[in-house]
Amino acid sequence: MAVKVKRPGERRSSSRTATRALDVMELFGTSRKALRAVEIGNVLEITPSTTNQLLKTMVDSGHLVFDARSKTYLPSPRLAKFGGWVVEMYGAGGPLRELICQIQDQLDMVVTVSTPNDLFMQIIDSAIPEGKTAERGLRISLFGSTIGNACLSMLDGEEVARLAYRARIEPDDLERLQGGIAKIREDGFCHGPSMGDSVWSIAVPLPRGGLPVPAVLGLAGPAGDVRSRVNELVGTLQRAIADYQLAAGGLDLAGAA
Repeated sequence: MAVKVKRPGERRSSSRTATRALDVMELFGTSRKALRAVEIGNVLEITPSTTNQLLKTMVDSGHLVFDARSKTYLPSPRLAKFGGWVVEMYGAGGPLRELICQIQDQLDMVVTVSTPNDLFMQIIDSAIPEGKTAERGLRISLFGSTIGNACLSMLDGEEVARLAYRARIEPDDLERLQGGIAKIREDGFCHGPSMGDSVWSIAVPLPRGGLPVPAVLGLAGPAGDVRSRVNELVGTLQRAIADYQLAAGGLDLAGAA
């Protein structure tokens, strides 16, 4: 099956301003301090005029507050309930974020967290070695990709068949796919080429117990290196998940779905 890739913003209806506003809020969550317009513009790689217009709009709407003396911005109390709800869903401090950063530091490979978005898997977060890429928001087809196969293993056969029908998967291909999915359920992971034979990826389904949406932990690196160490790398991923479960106060991320 051919793997399709869609990059953020390809849809004509996508609002760039809305996306940038959310990027601003995410930046505050990462930096955890008041920021000047020039700092925000530099990190998000947007022009000073666009940055100033965006921040003015967010202040006017009450989503940001501006300190005229220090010329810095902060999120307003209007977002407190939203922030509290996100913490309830994902845990304080962003447990998955810390998990993928820990794995990336240890293995020096691209680490991602992805969730299903219709017939695609969408990367919602990533930790990337210098010089590598893994674009957040990138969508990779559910059928035919390693992370997609890991996600399908979290579903029952009826749901897989329904999605396969929508994706126009031929019956013979679906039968072979179901066999592969059964093996992933048994093993707790899958691996394969990632958008070309030069990169190999490993995908581990994260169980639903502590997460509001299905999620897959992905690891990608040079094919020769990853393929020769699959079992070792899977063990590292599973131990990191188990260790972080304890550090996150019982967040249920351990094991397979």
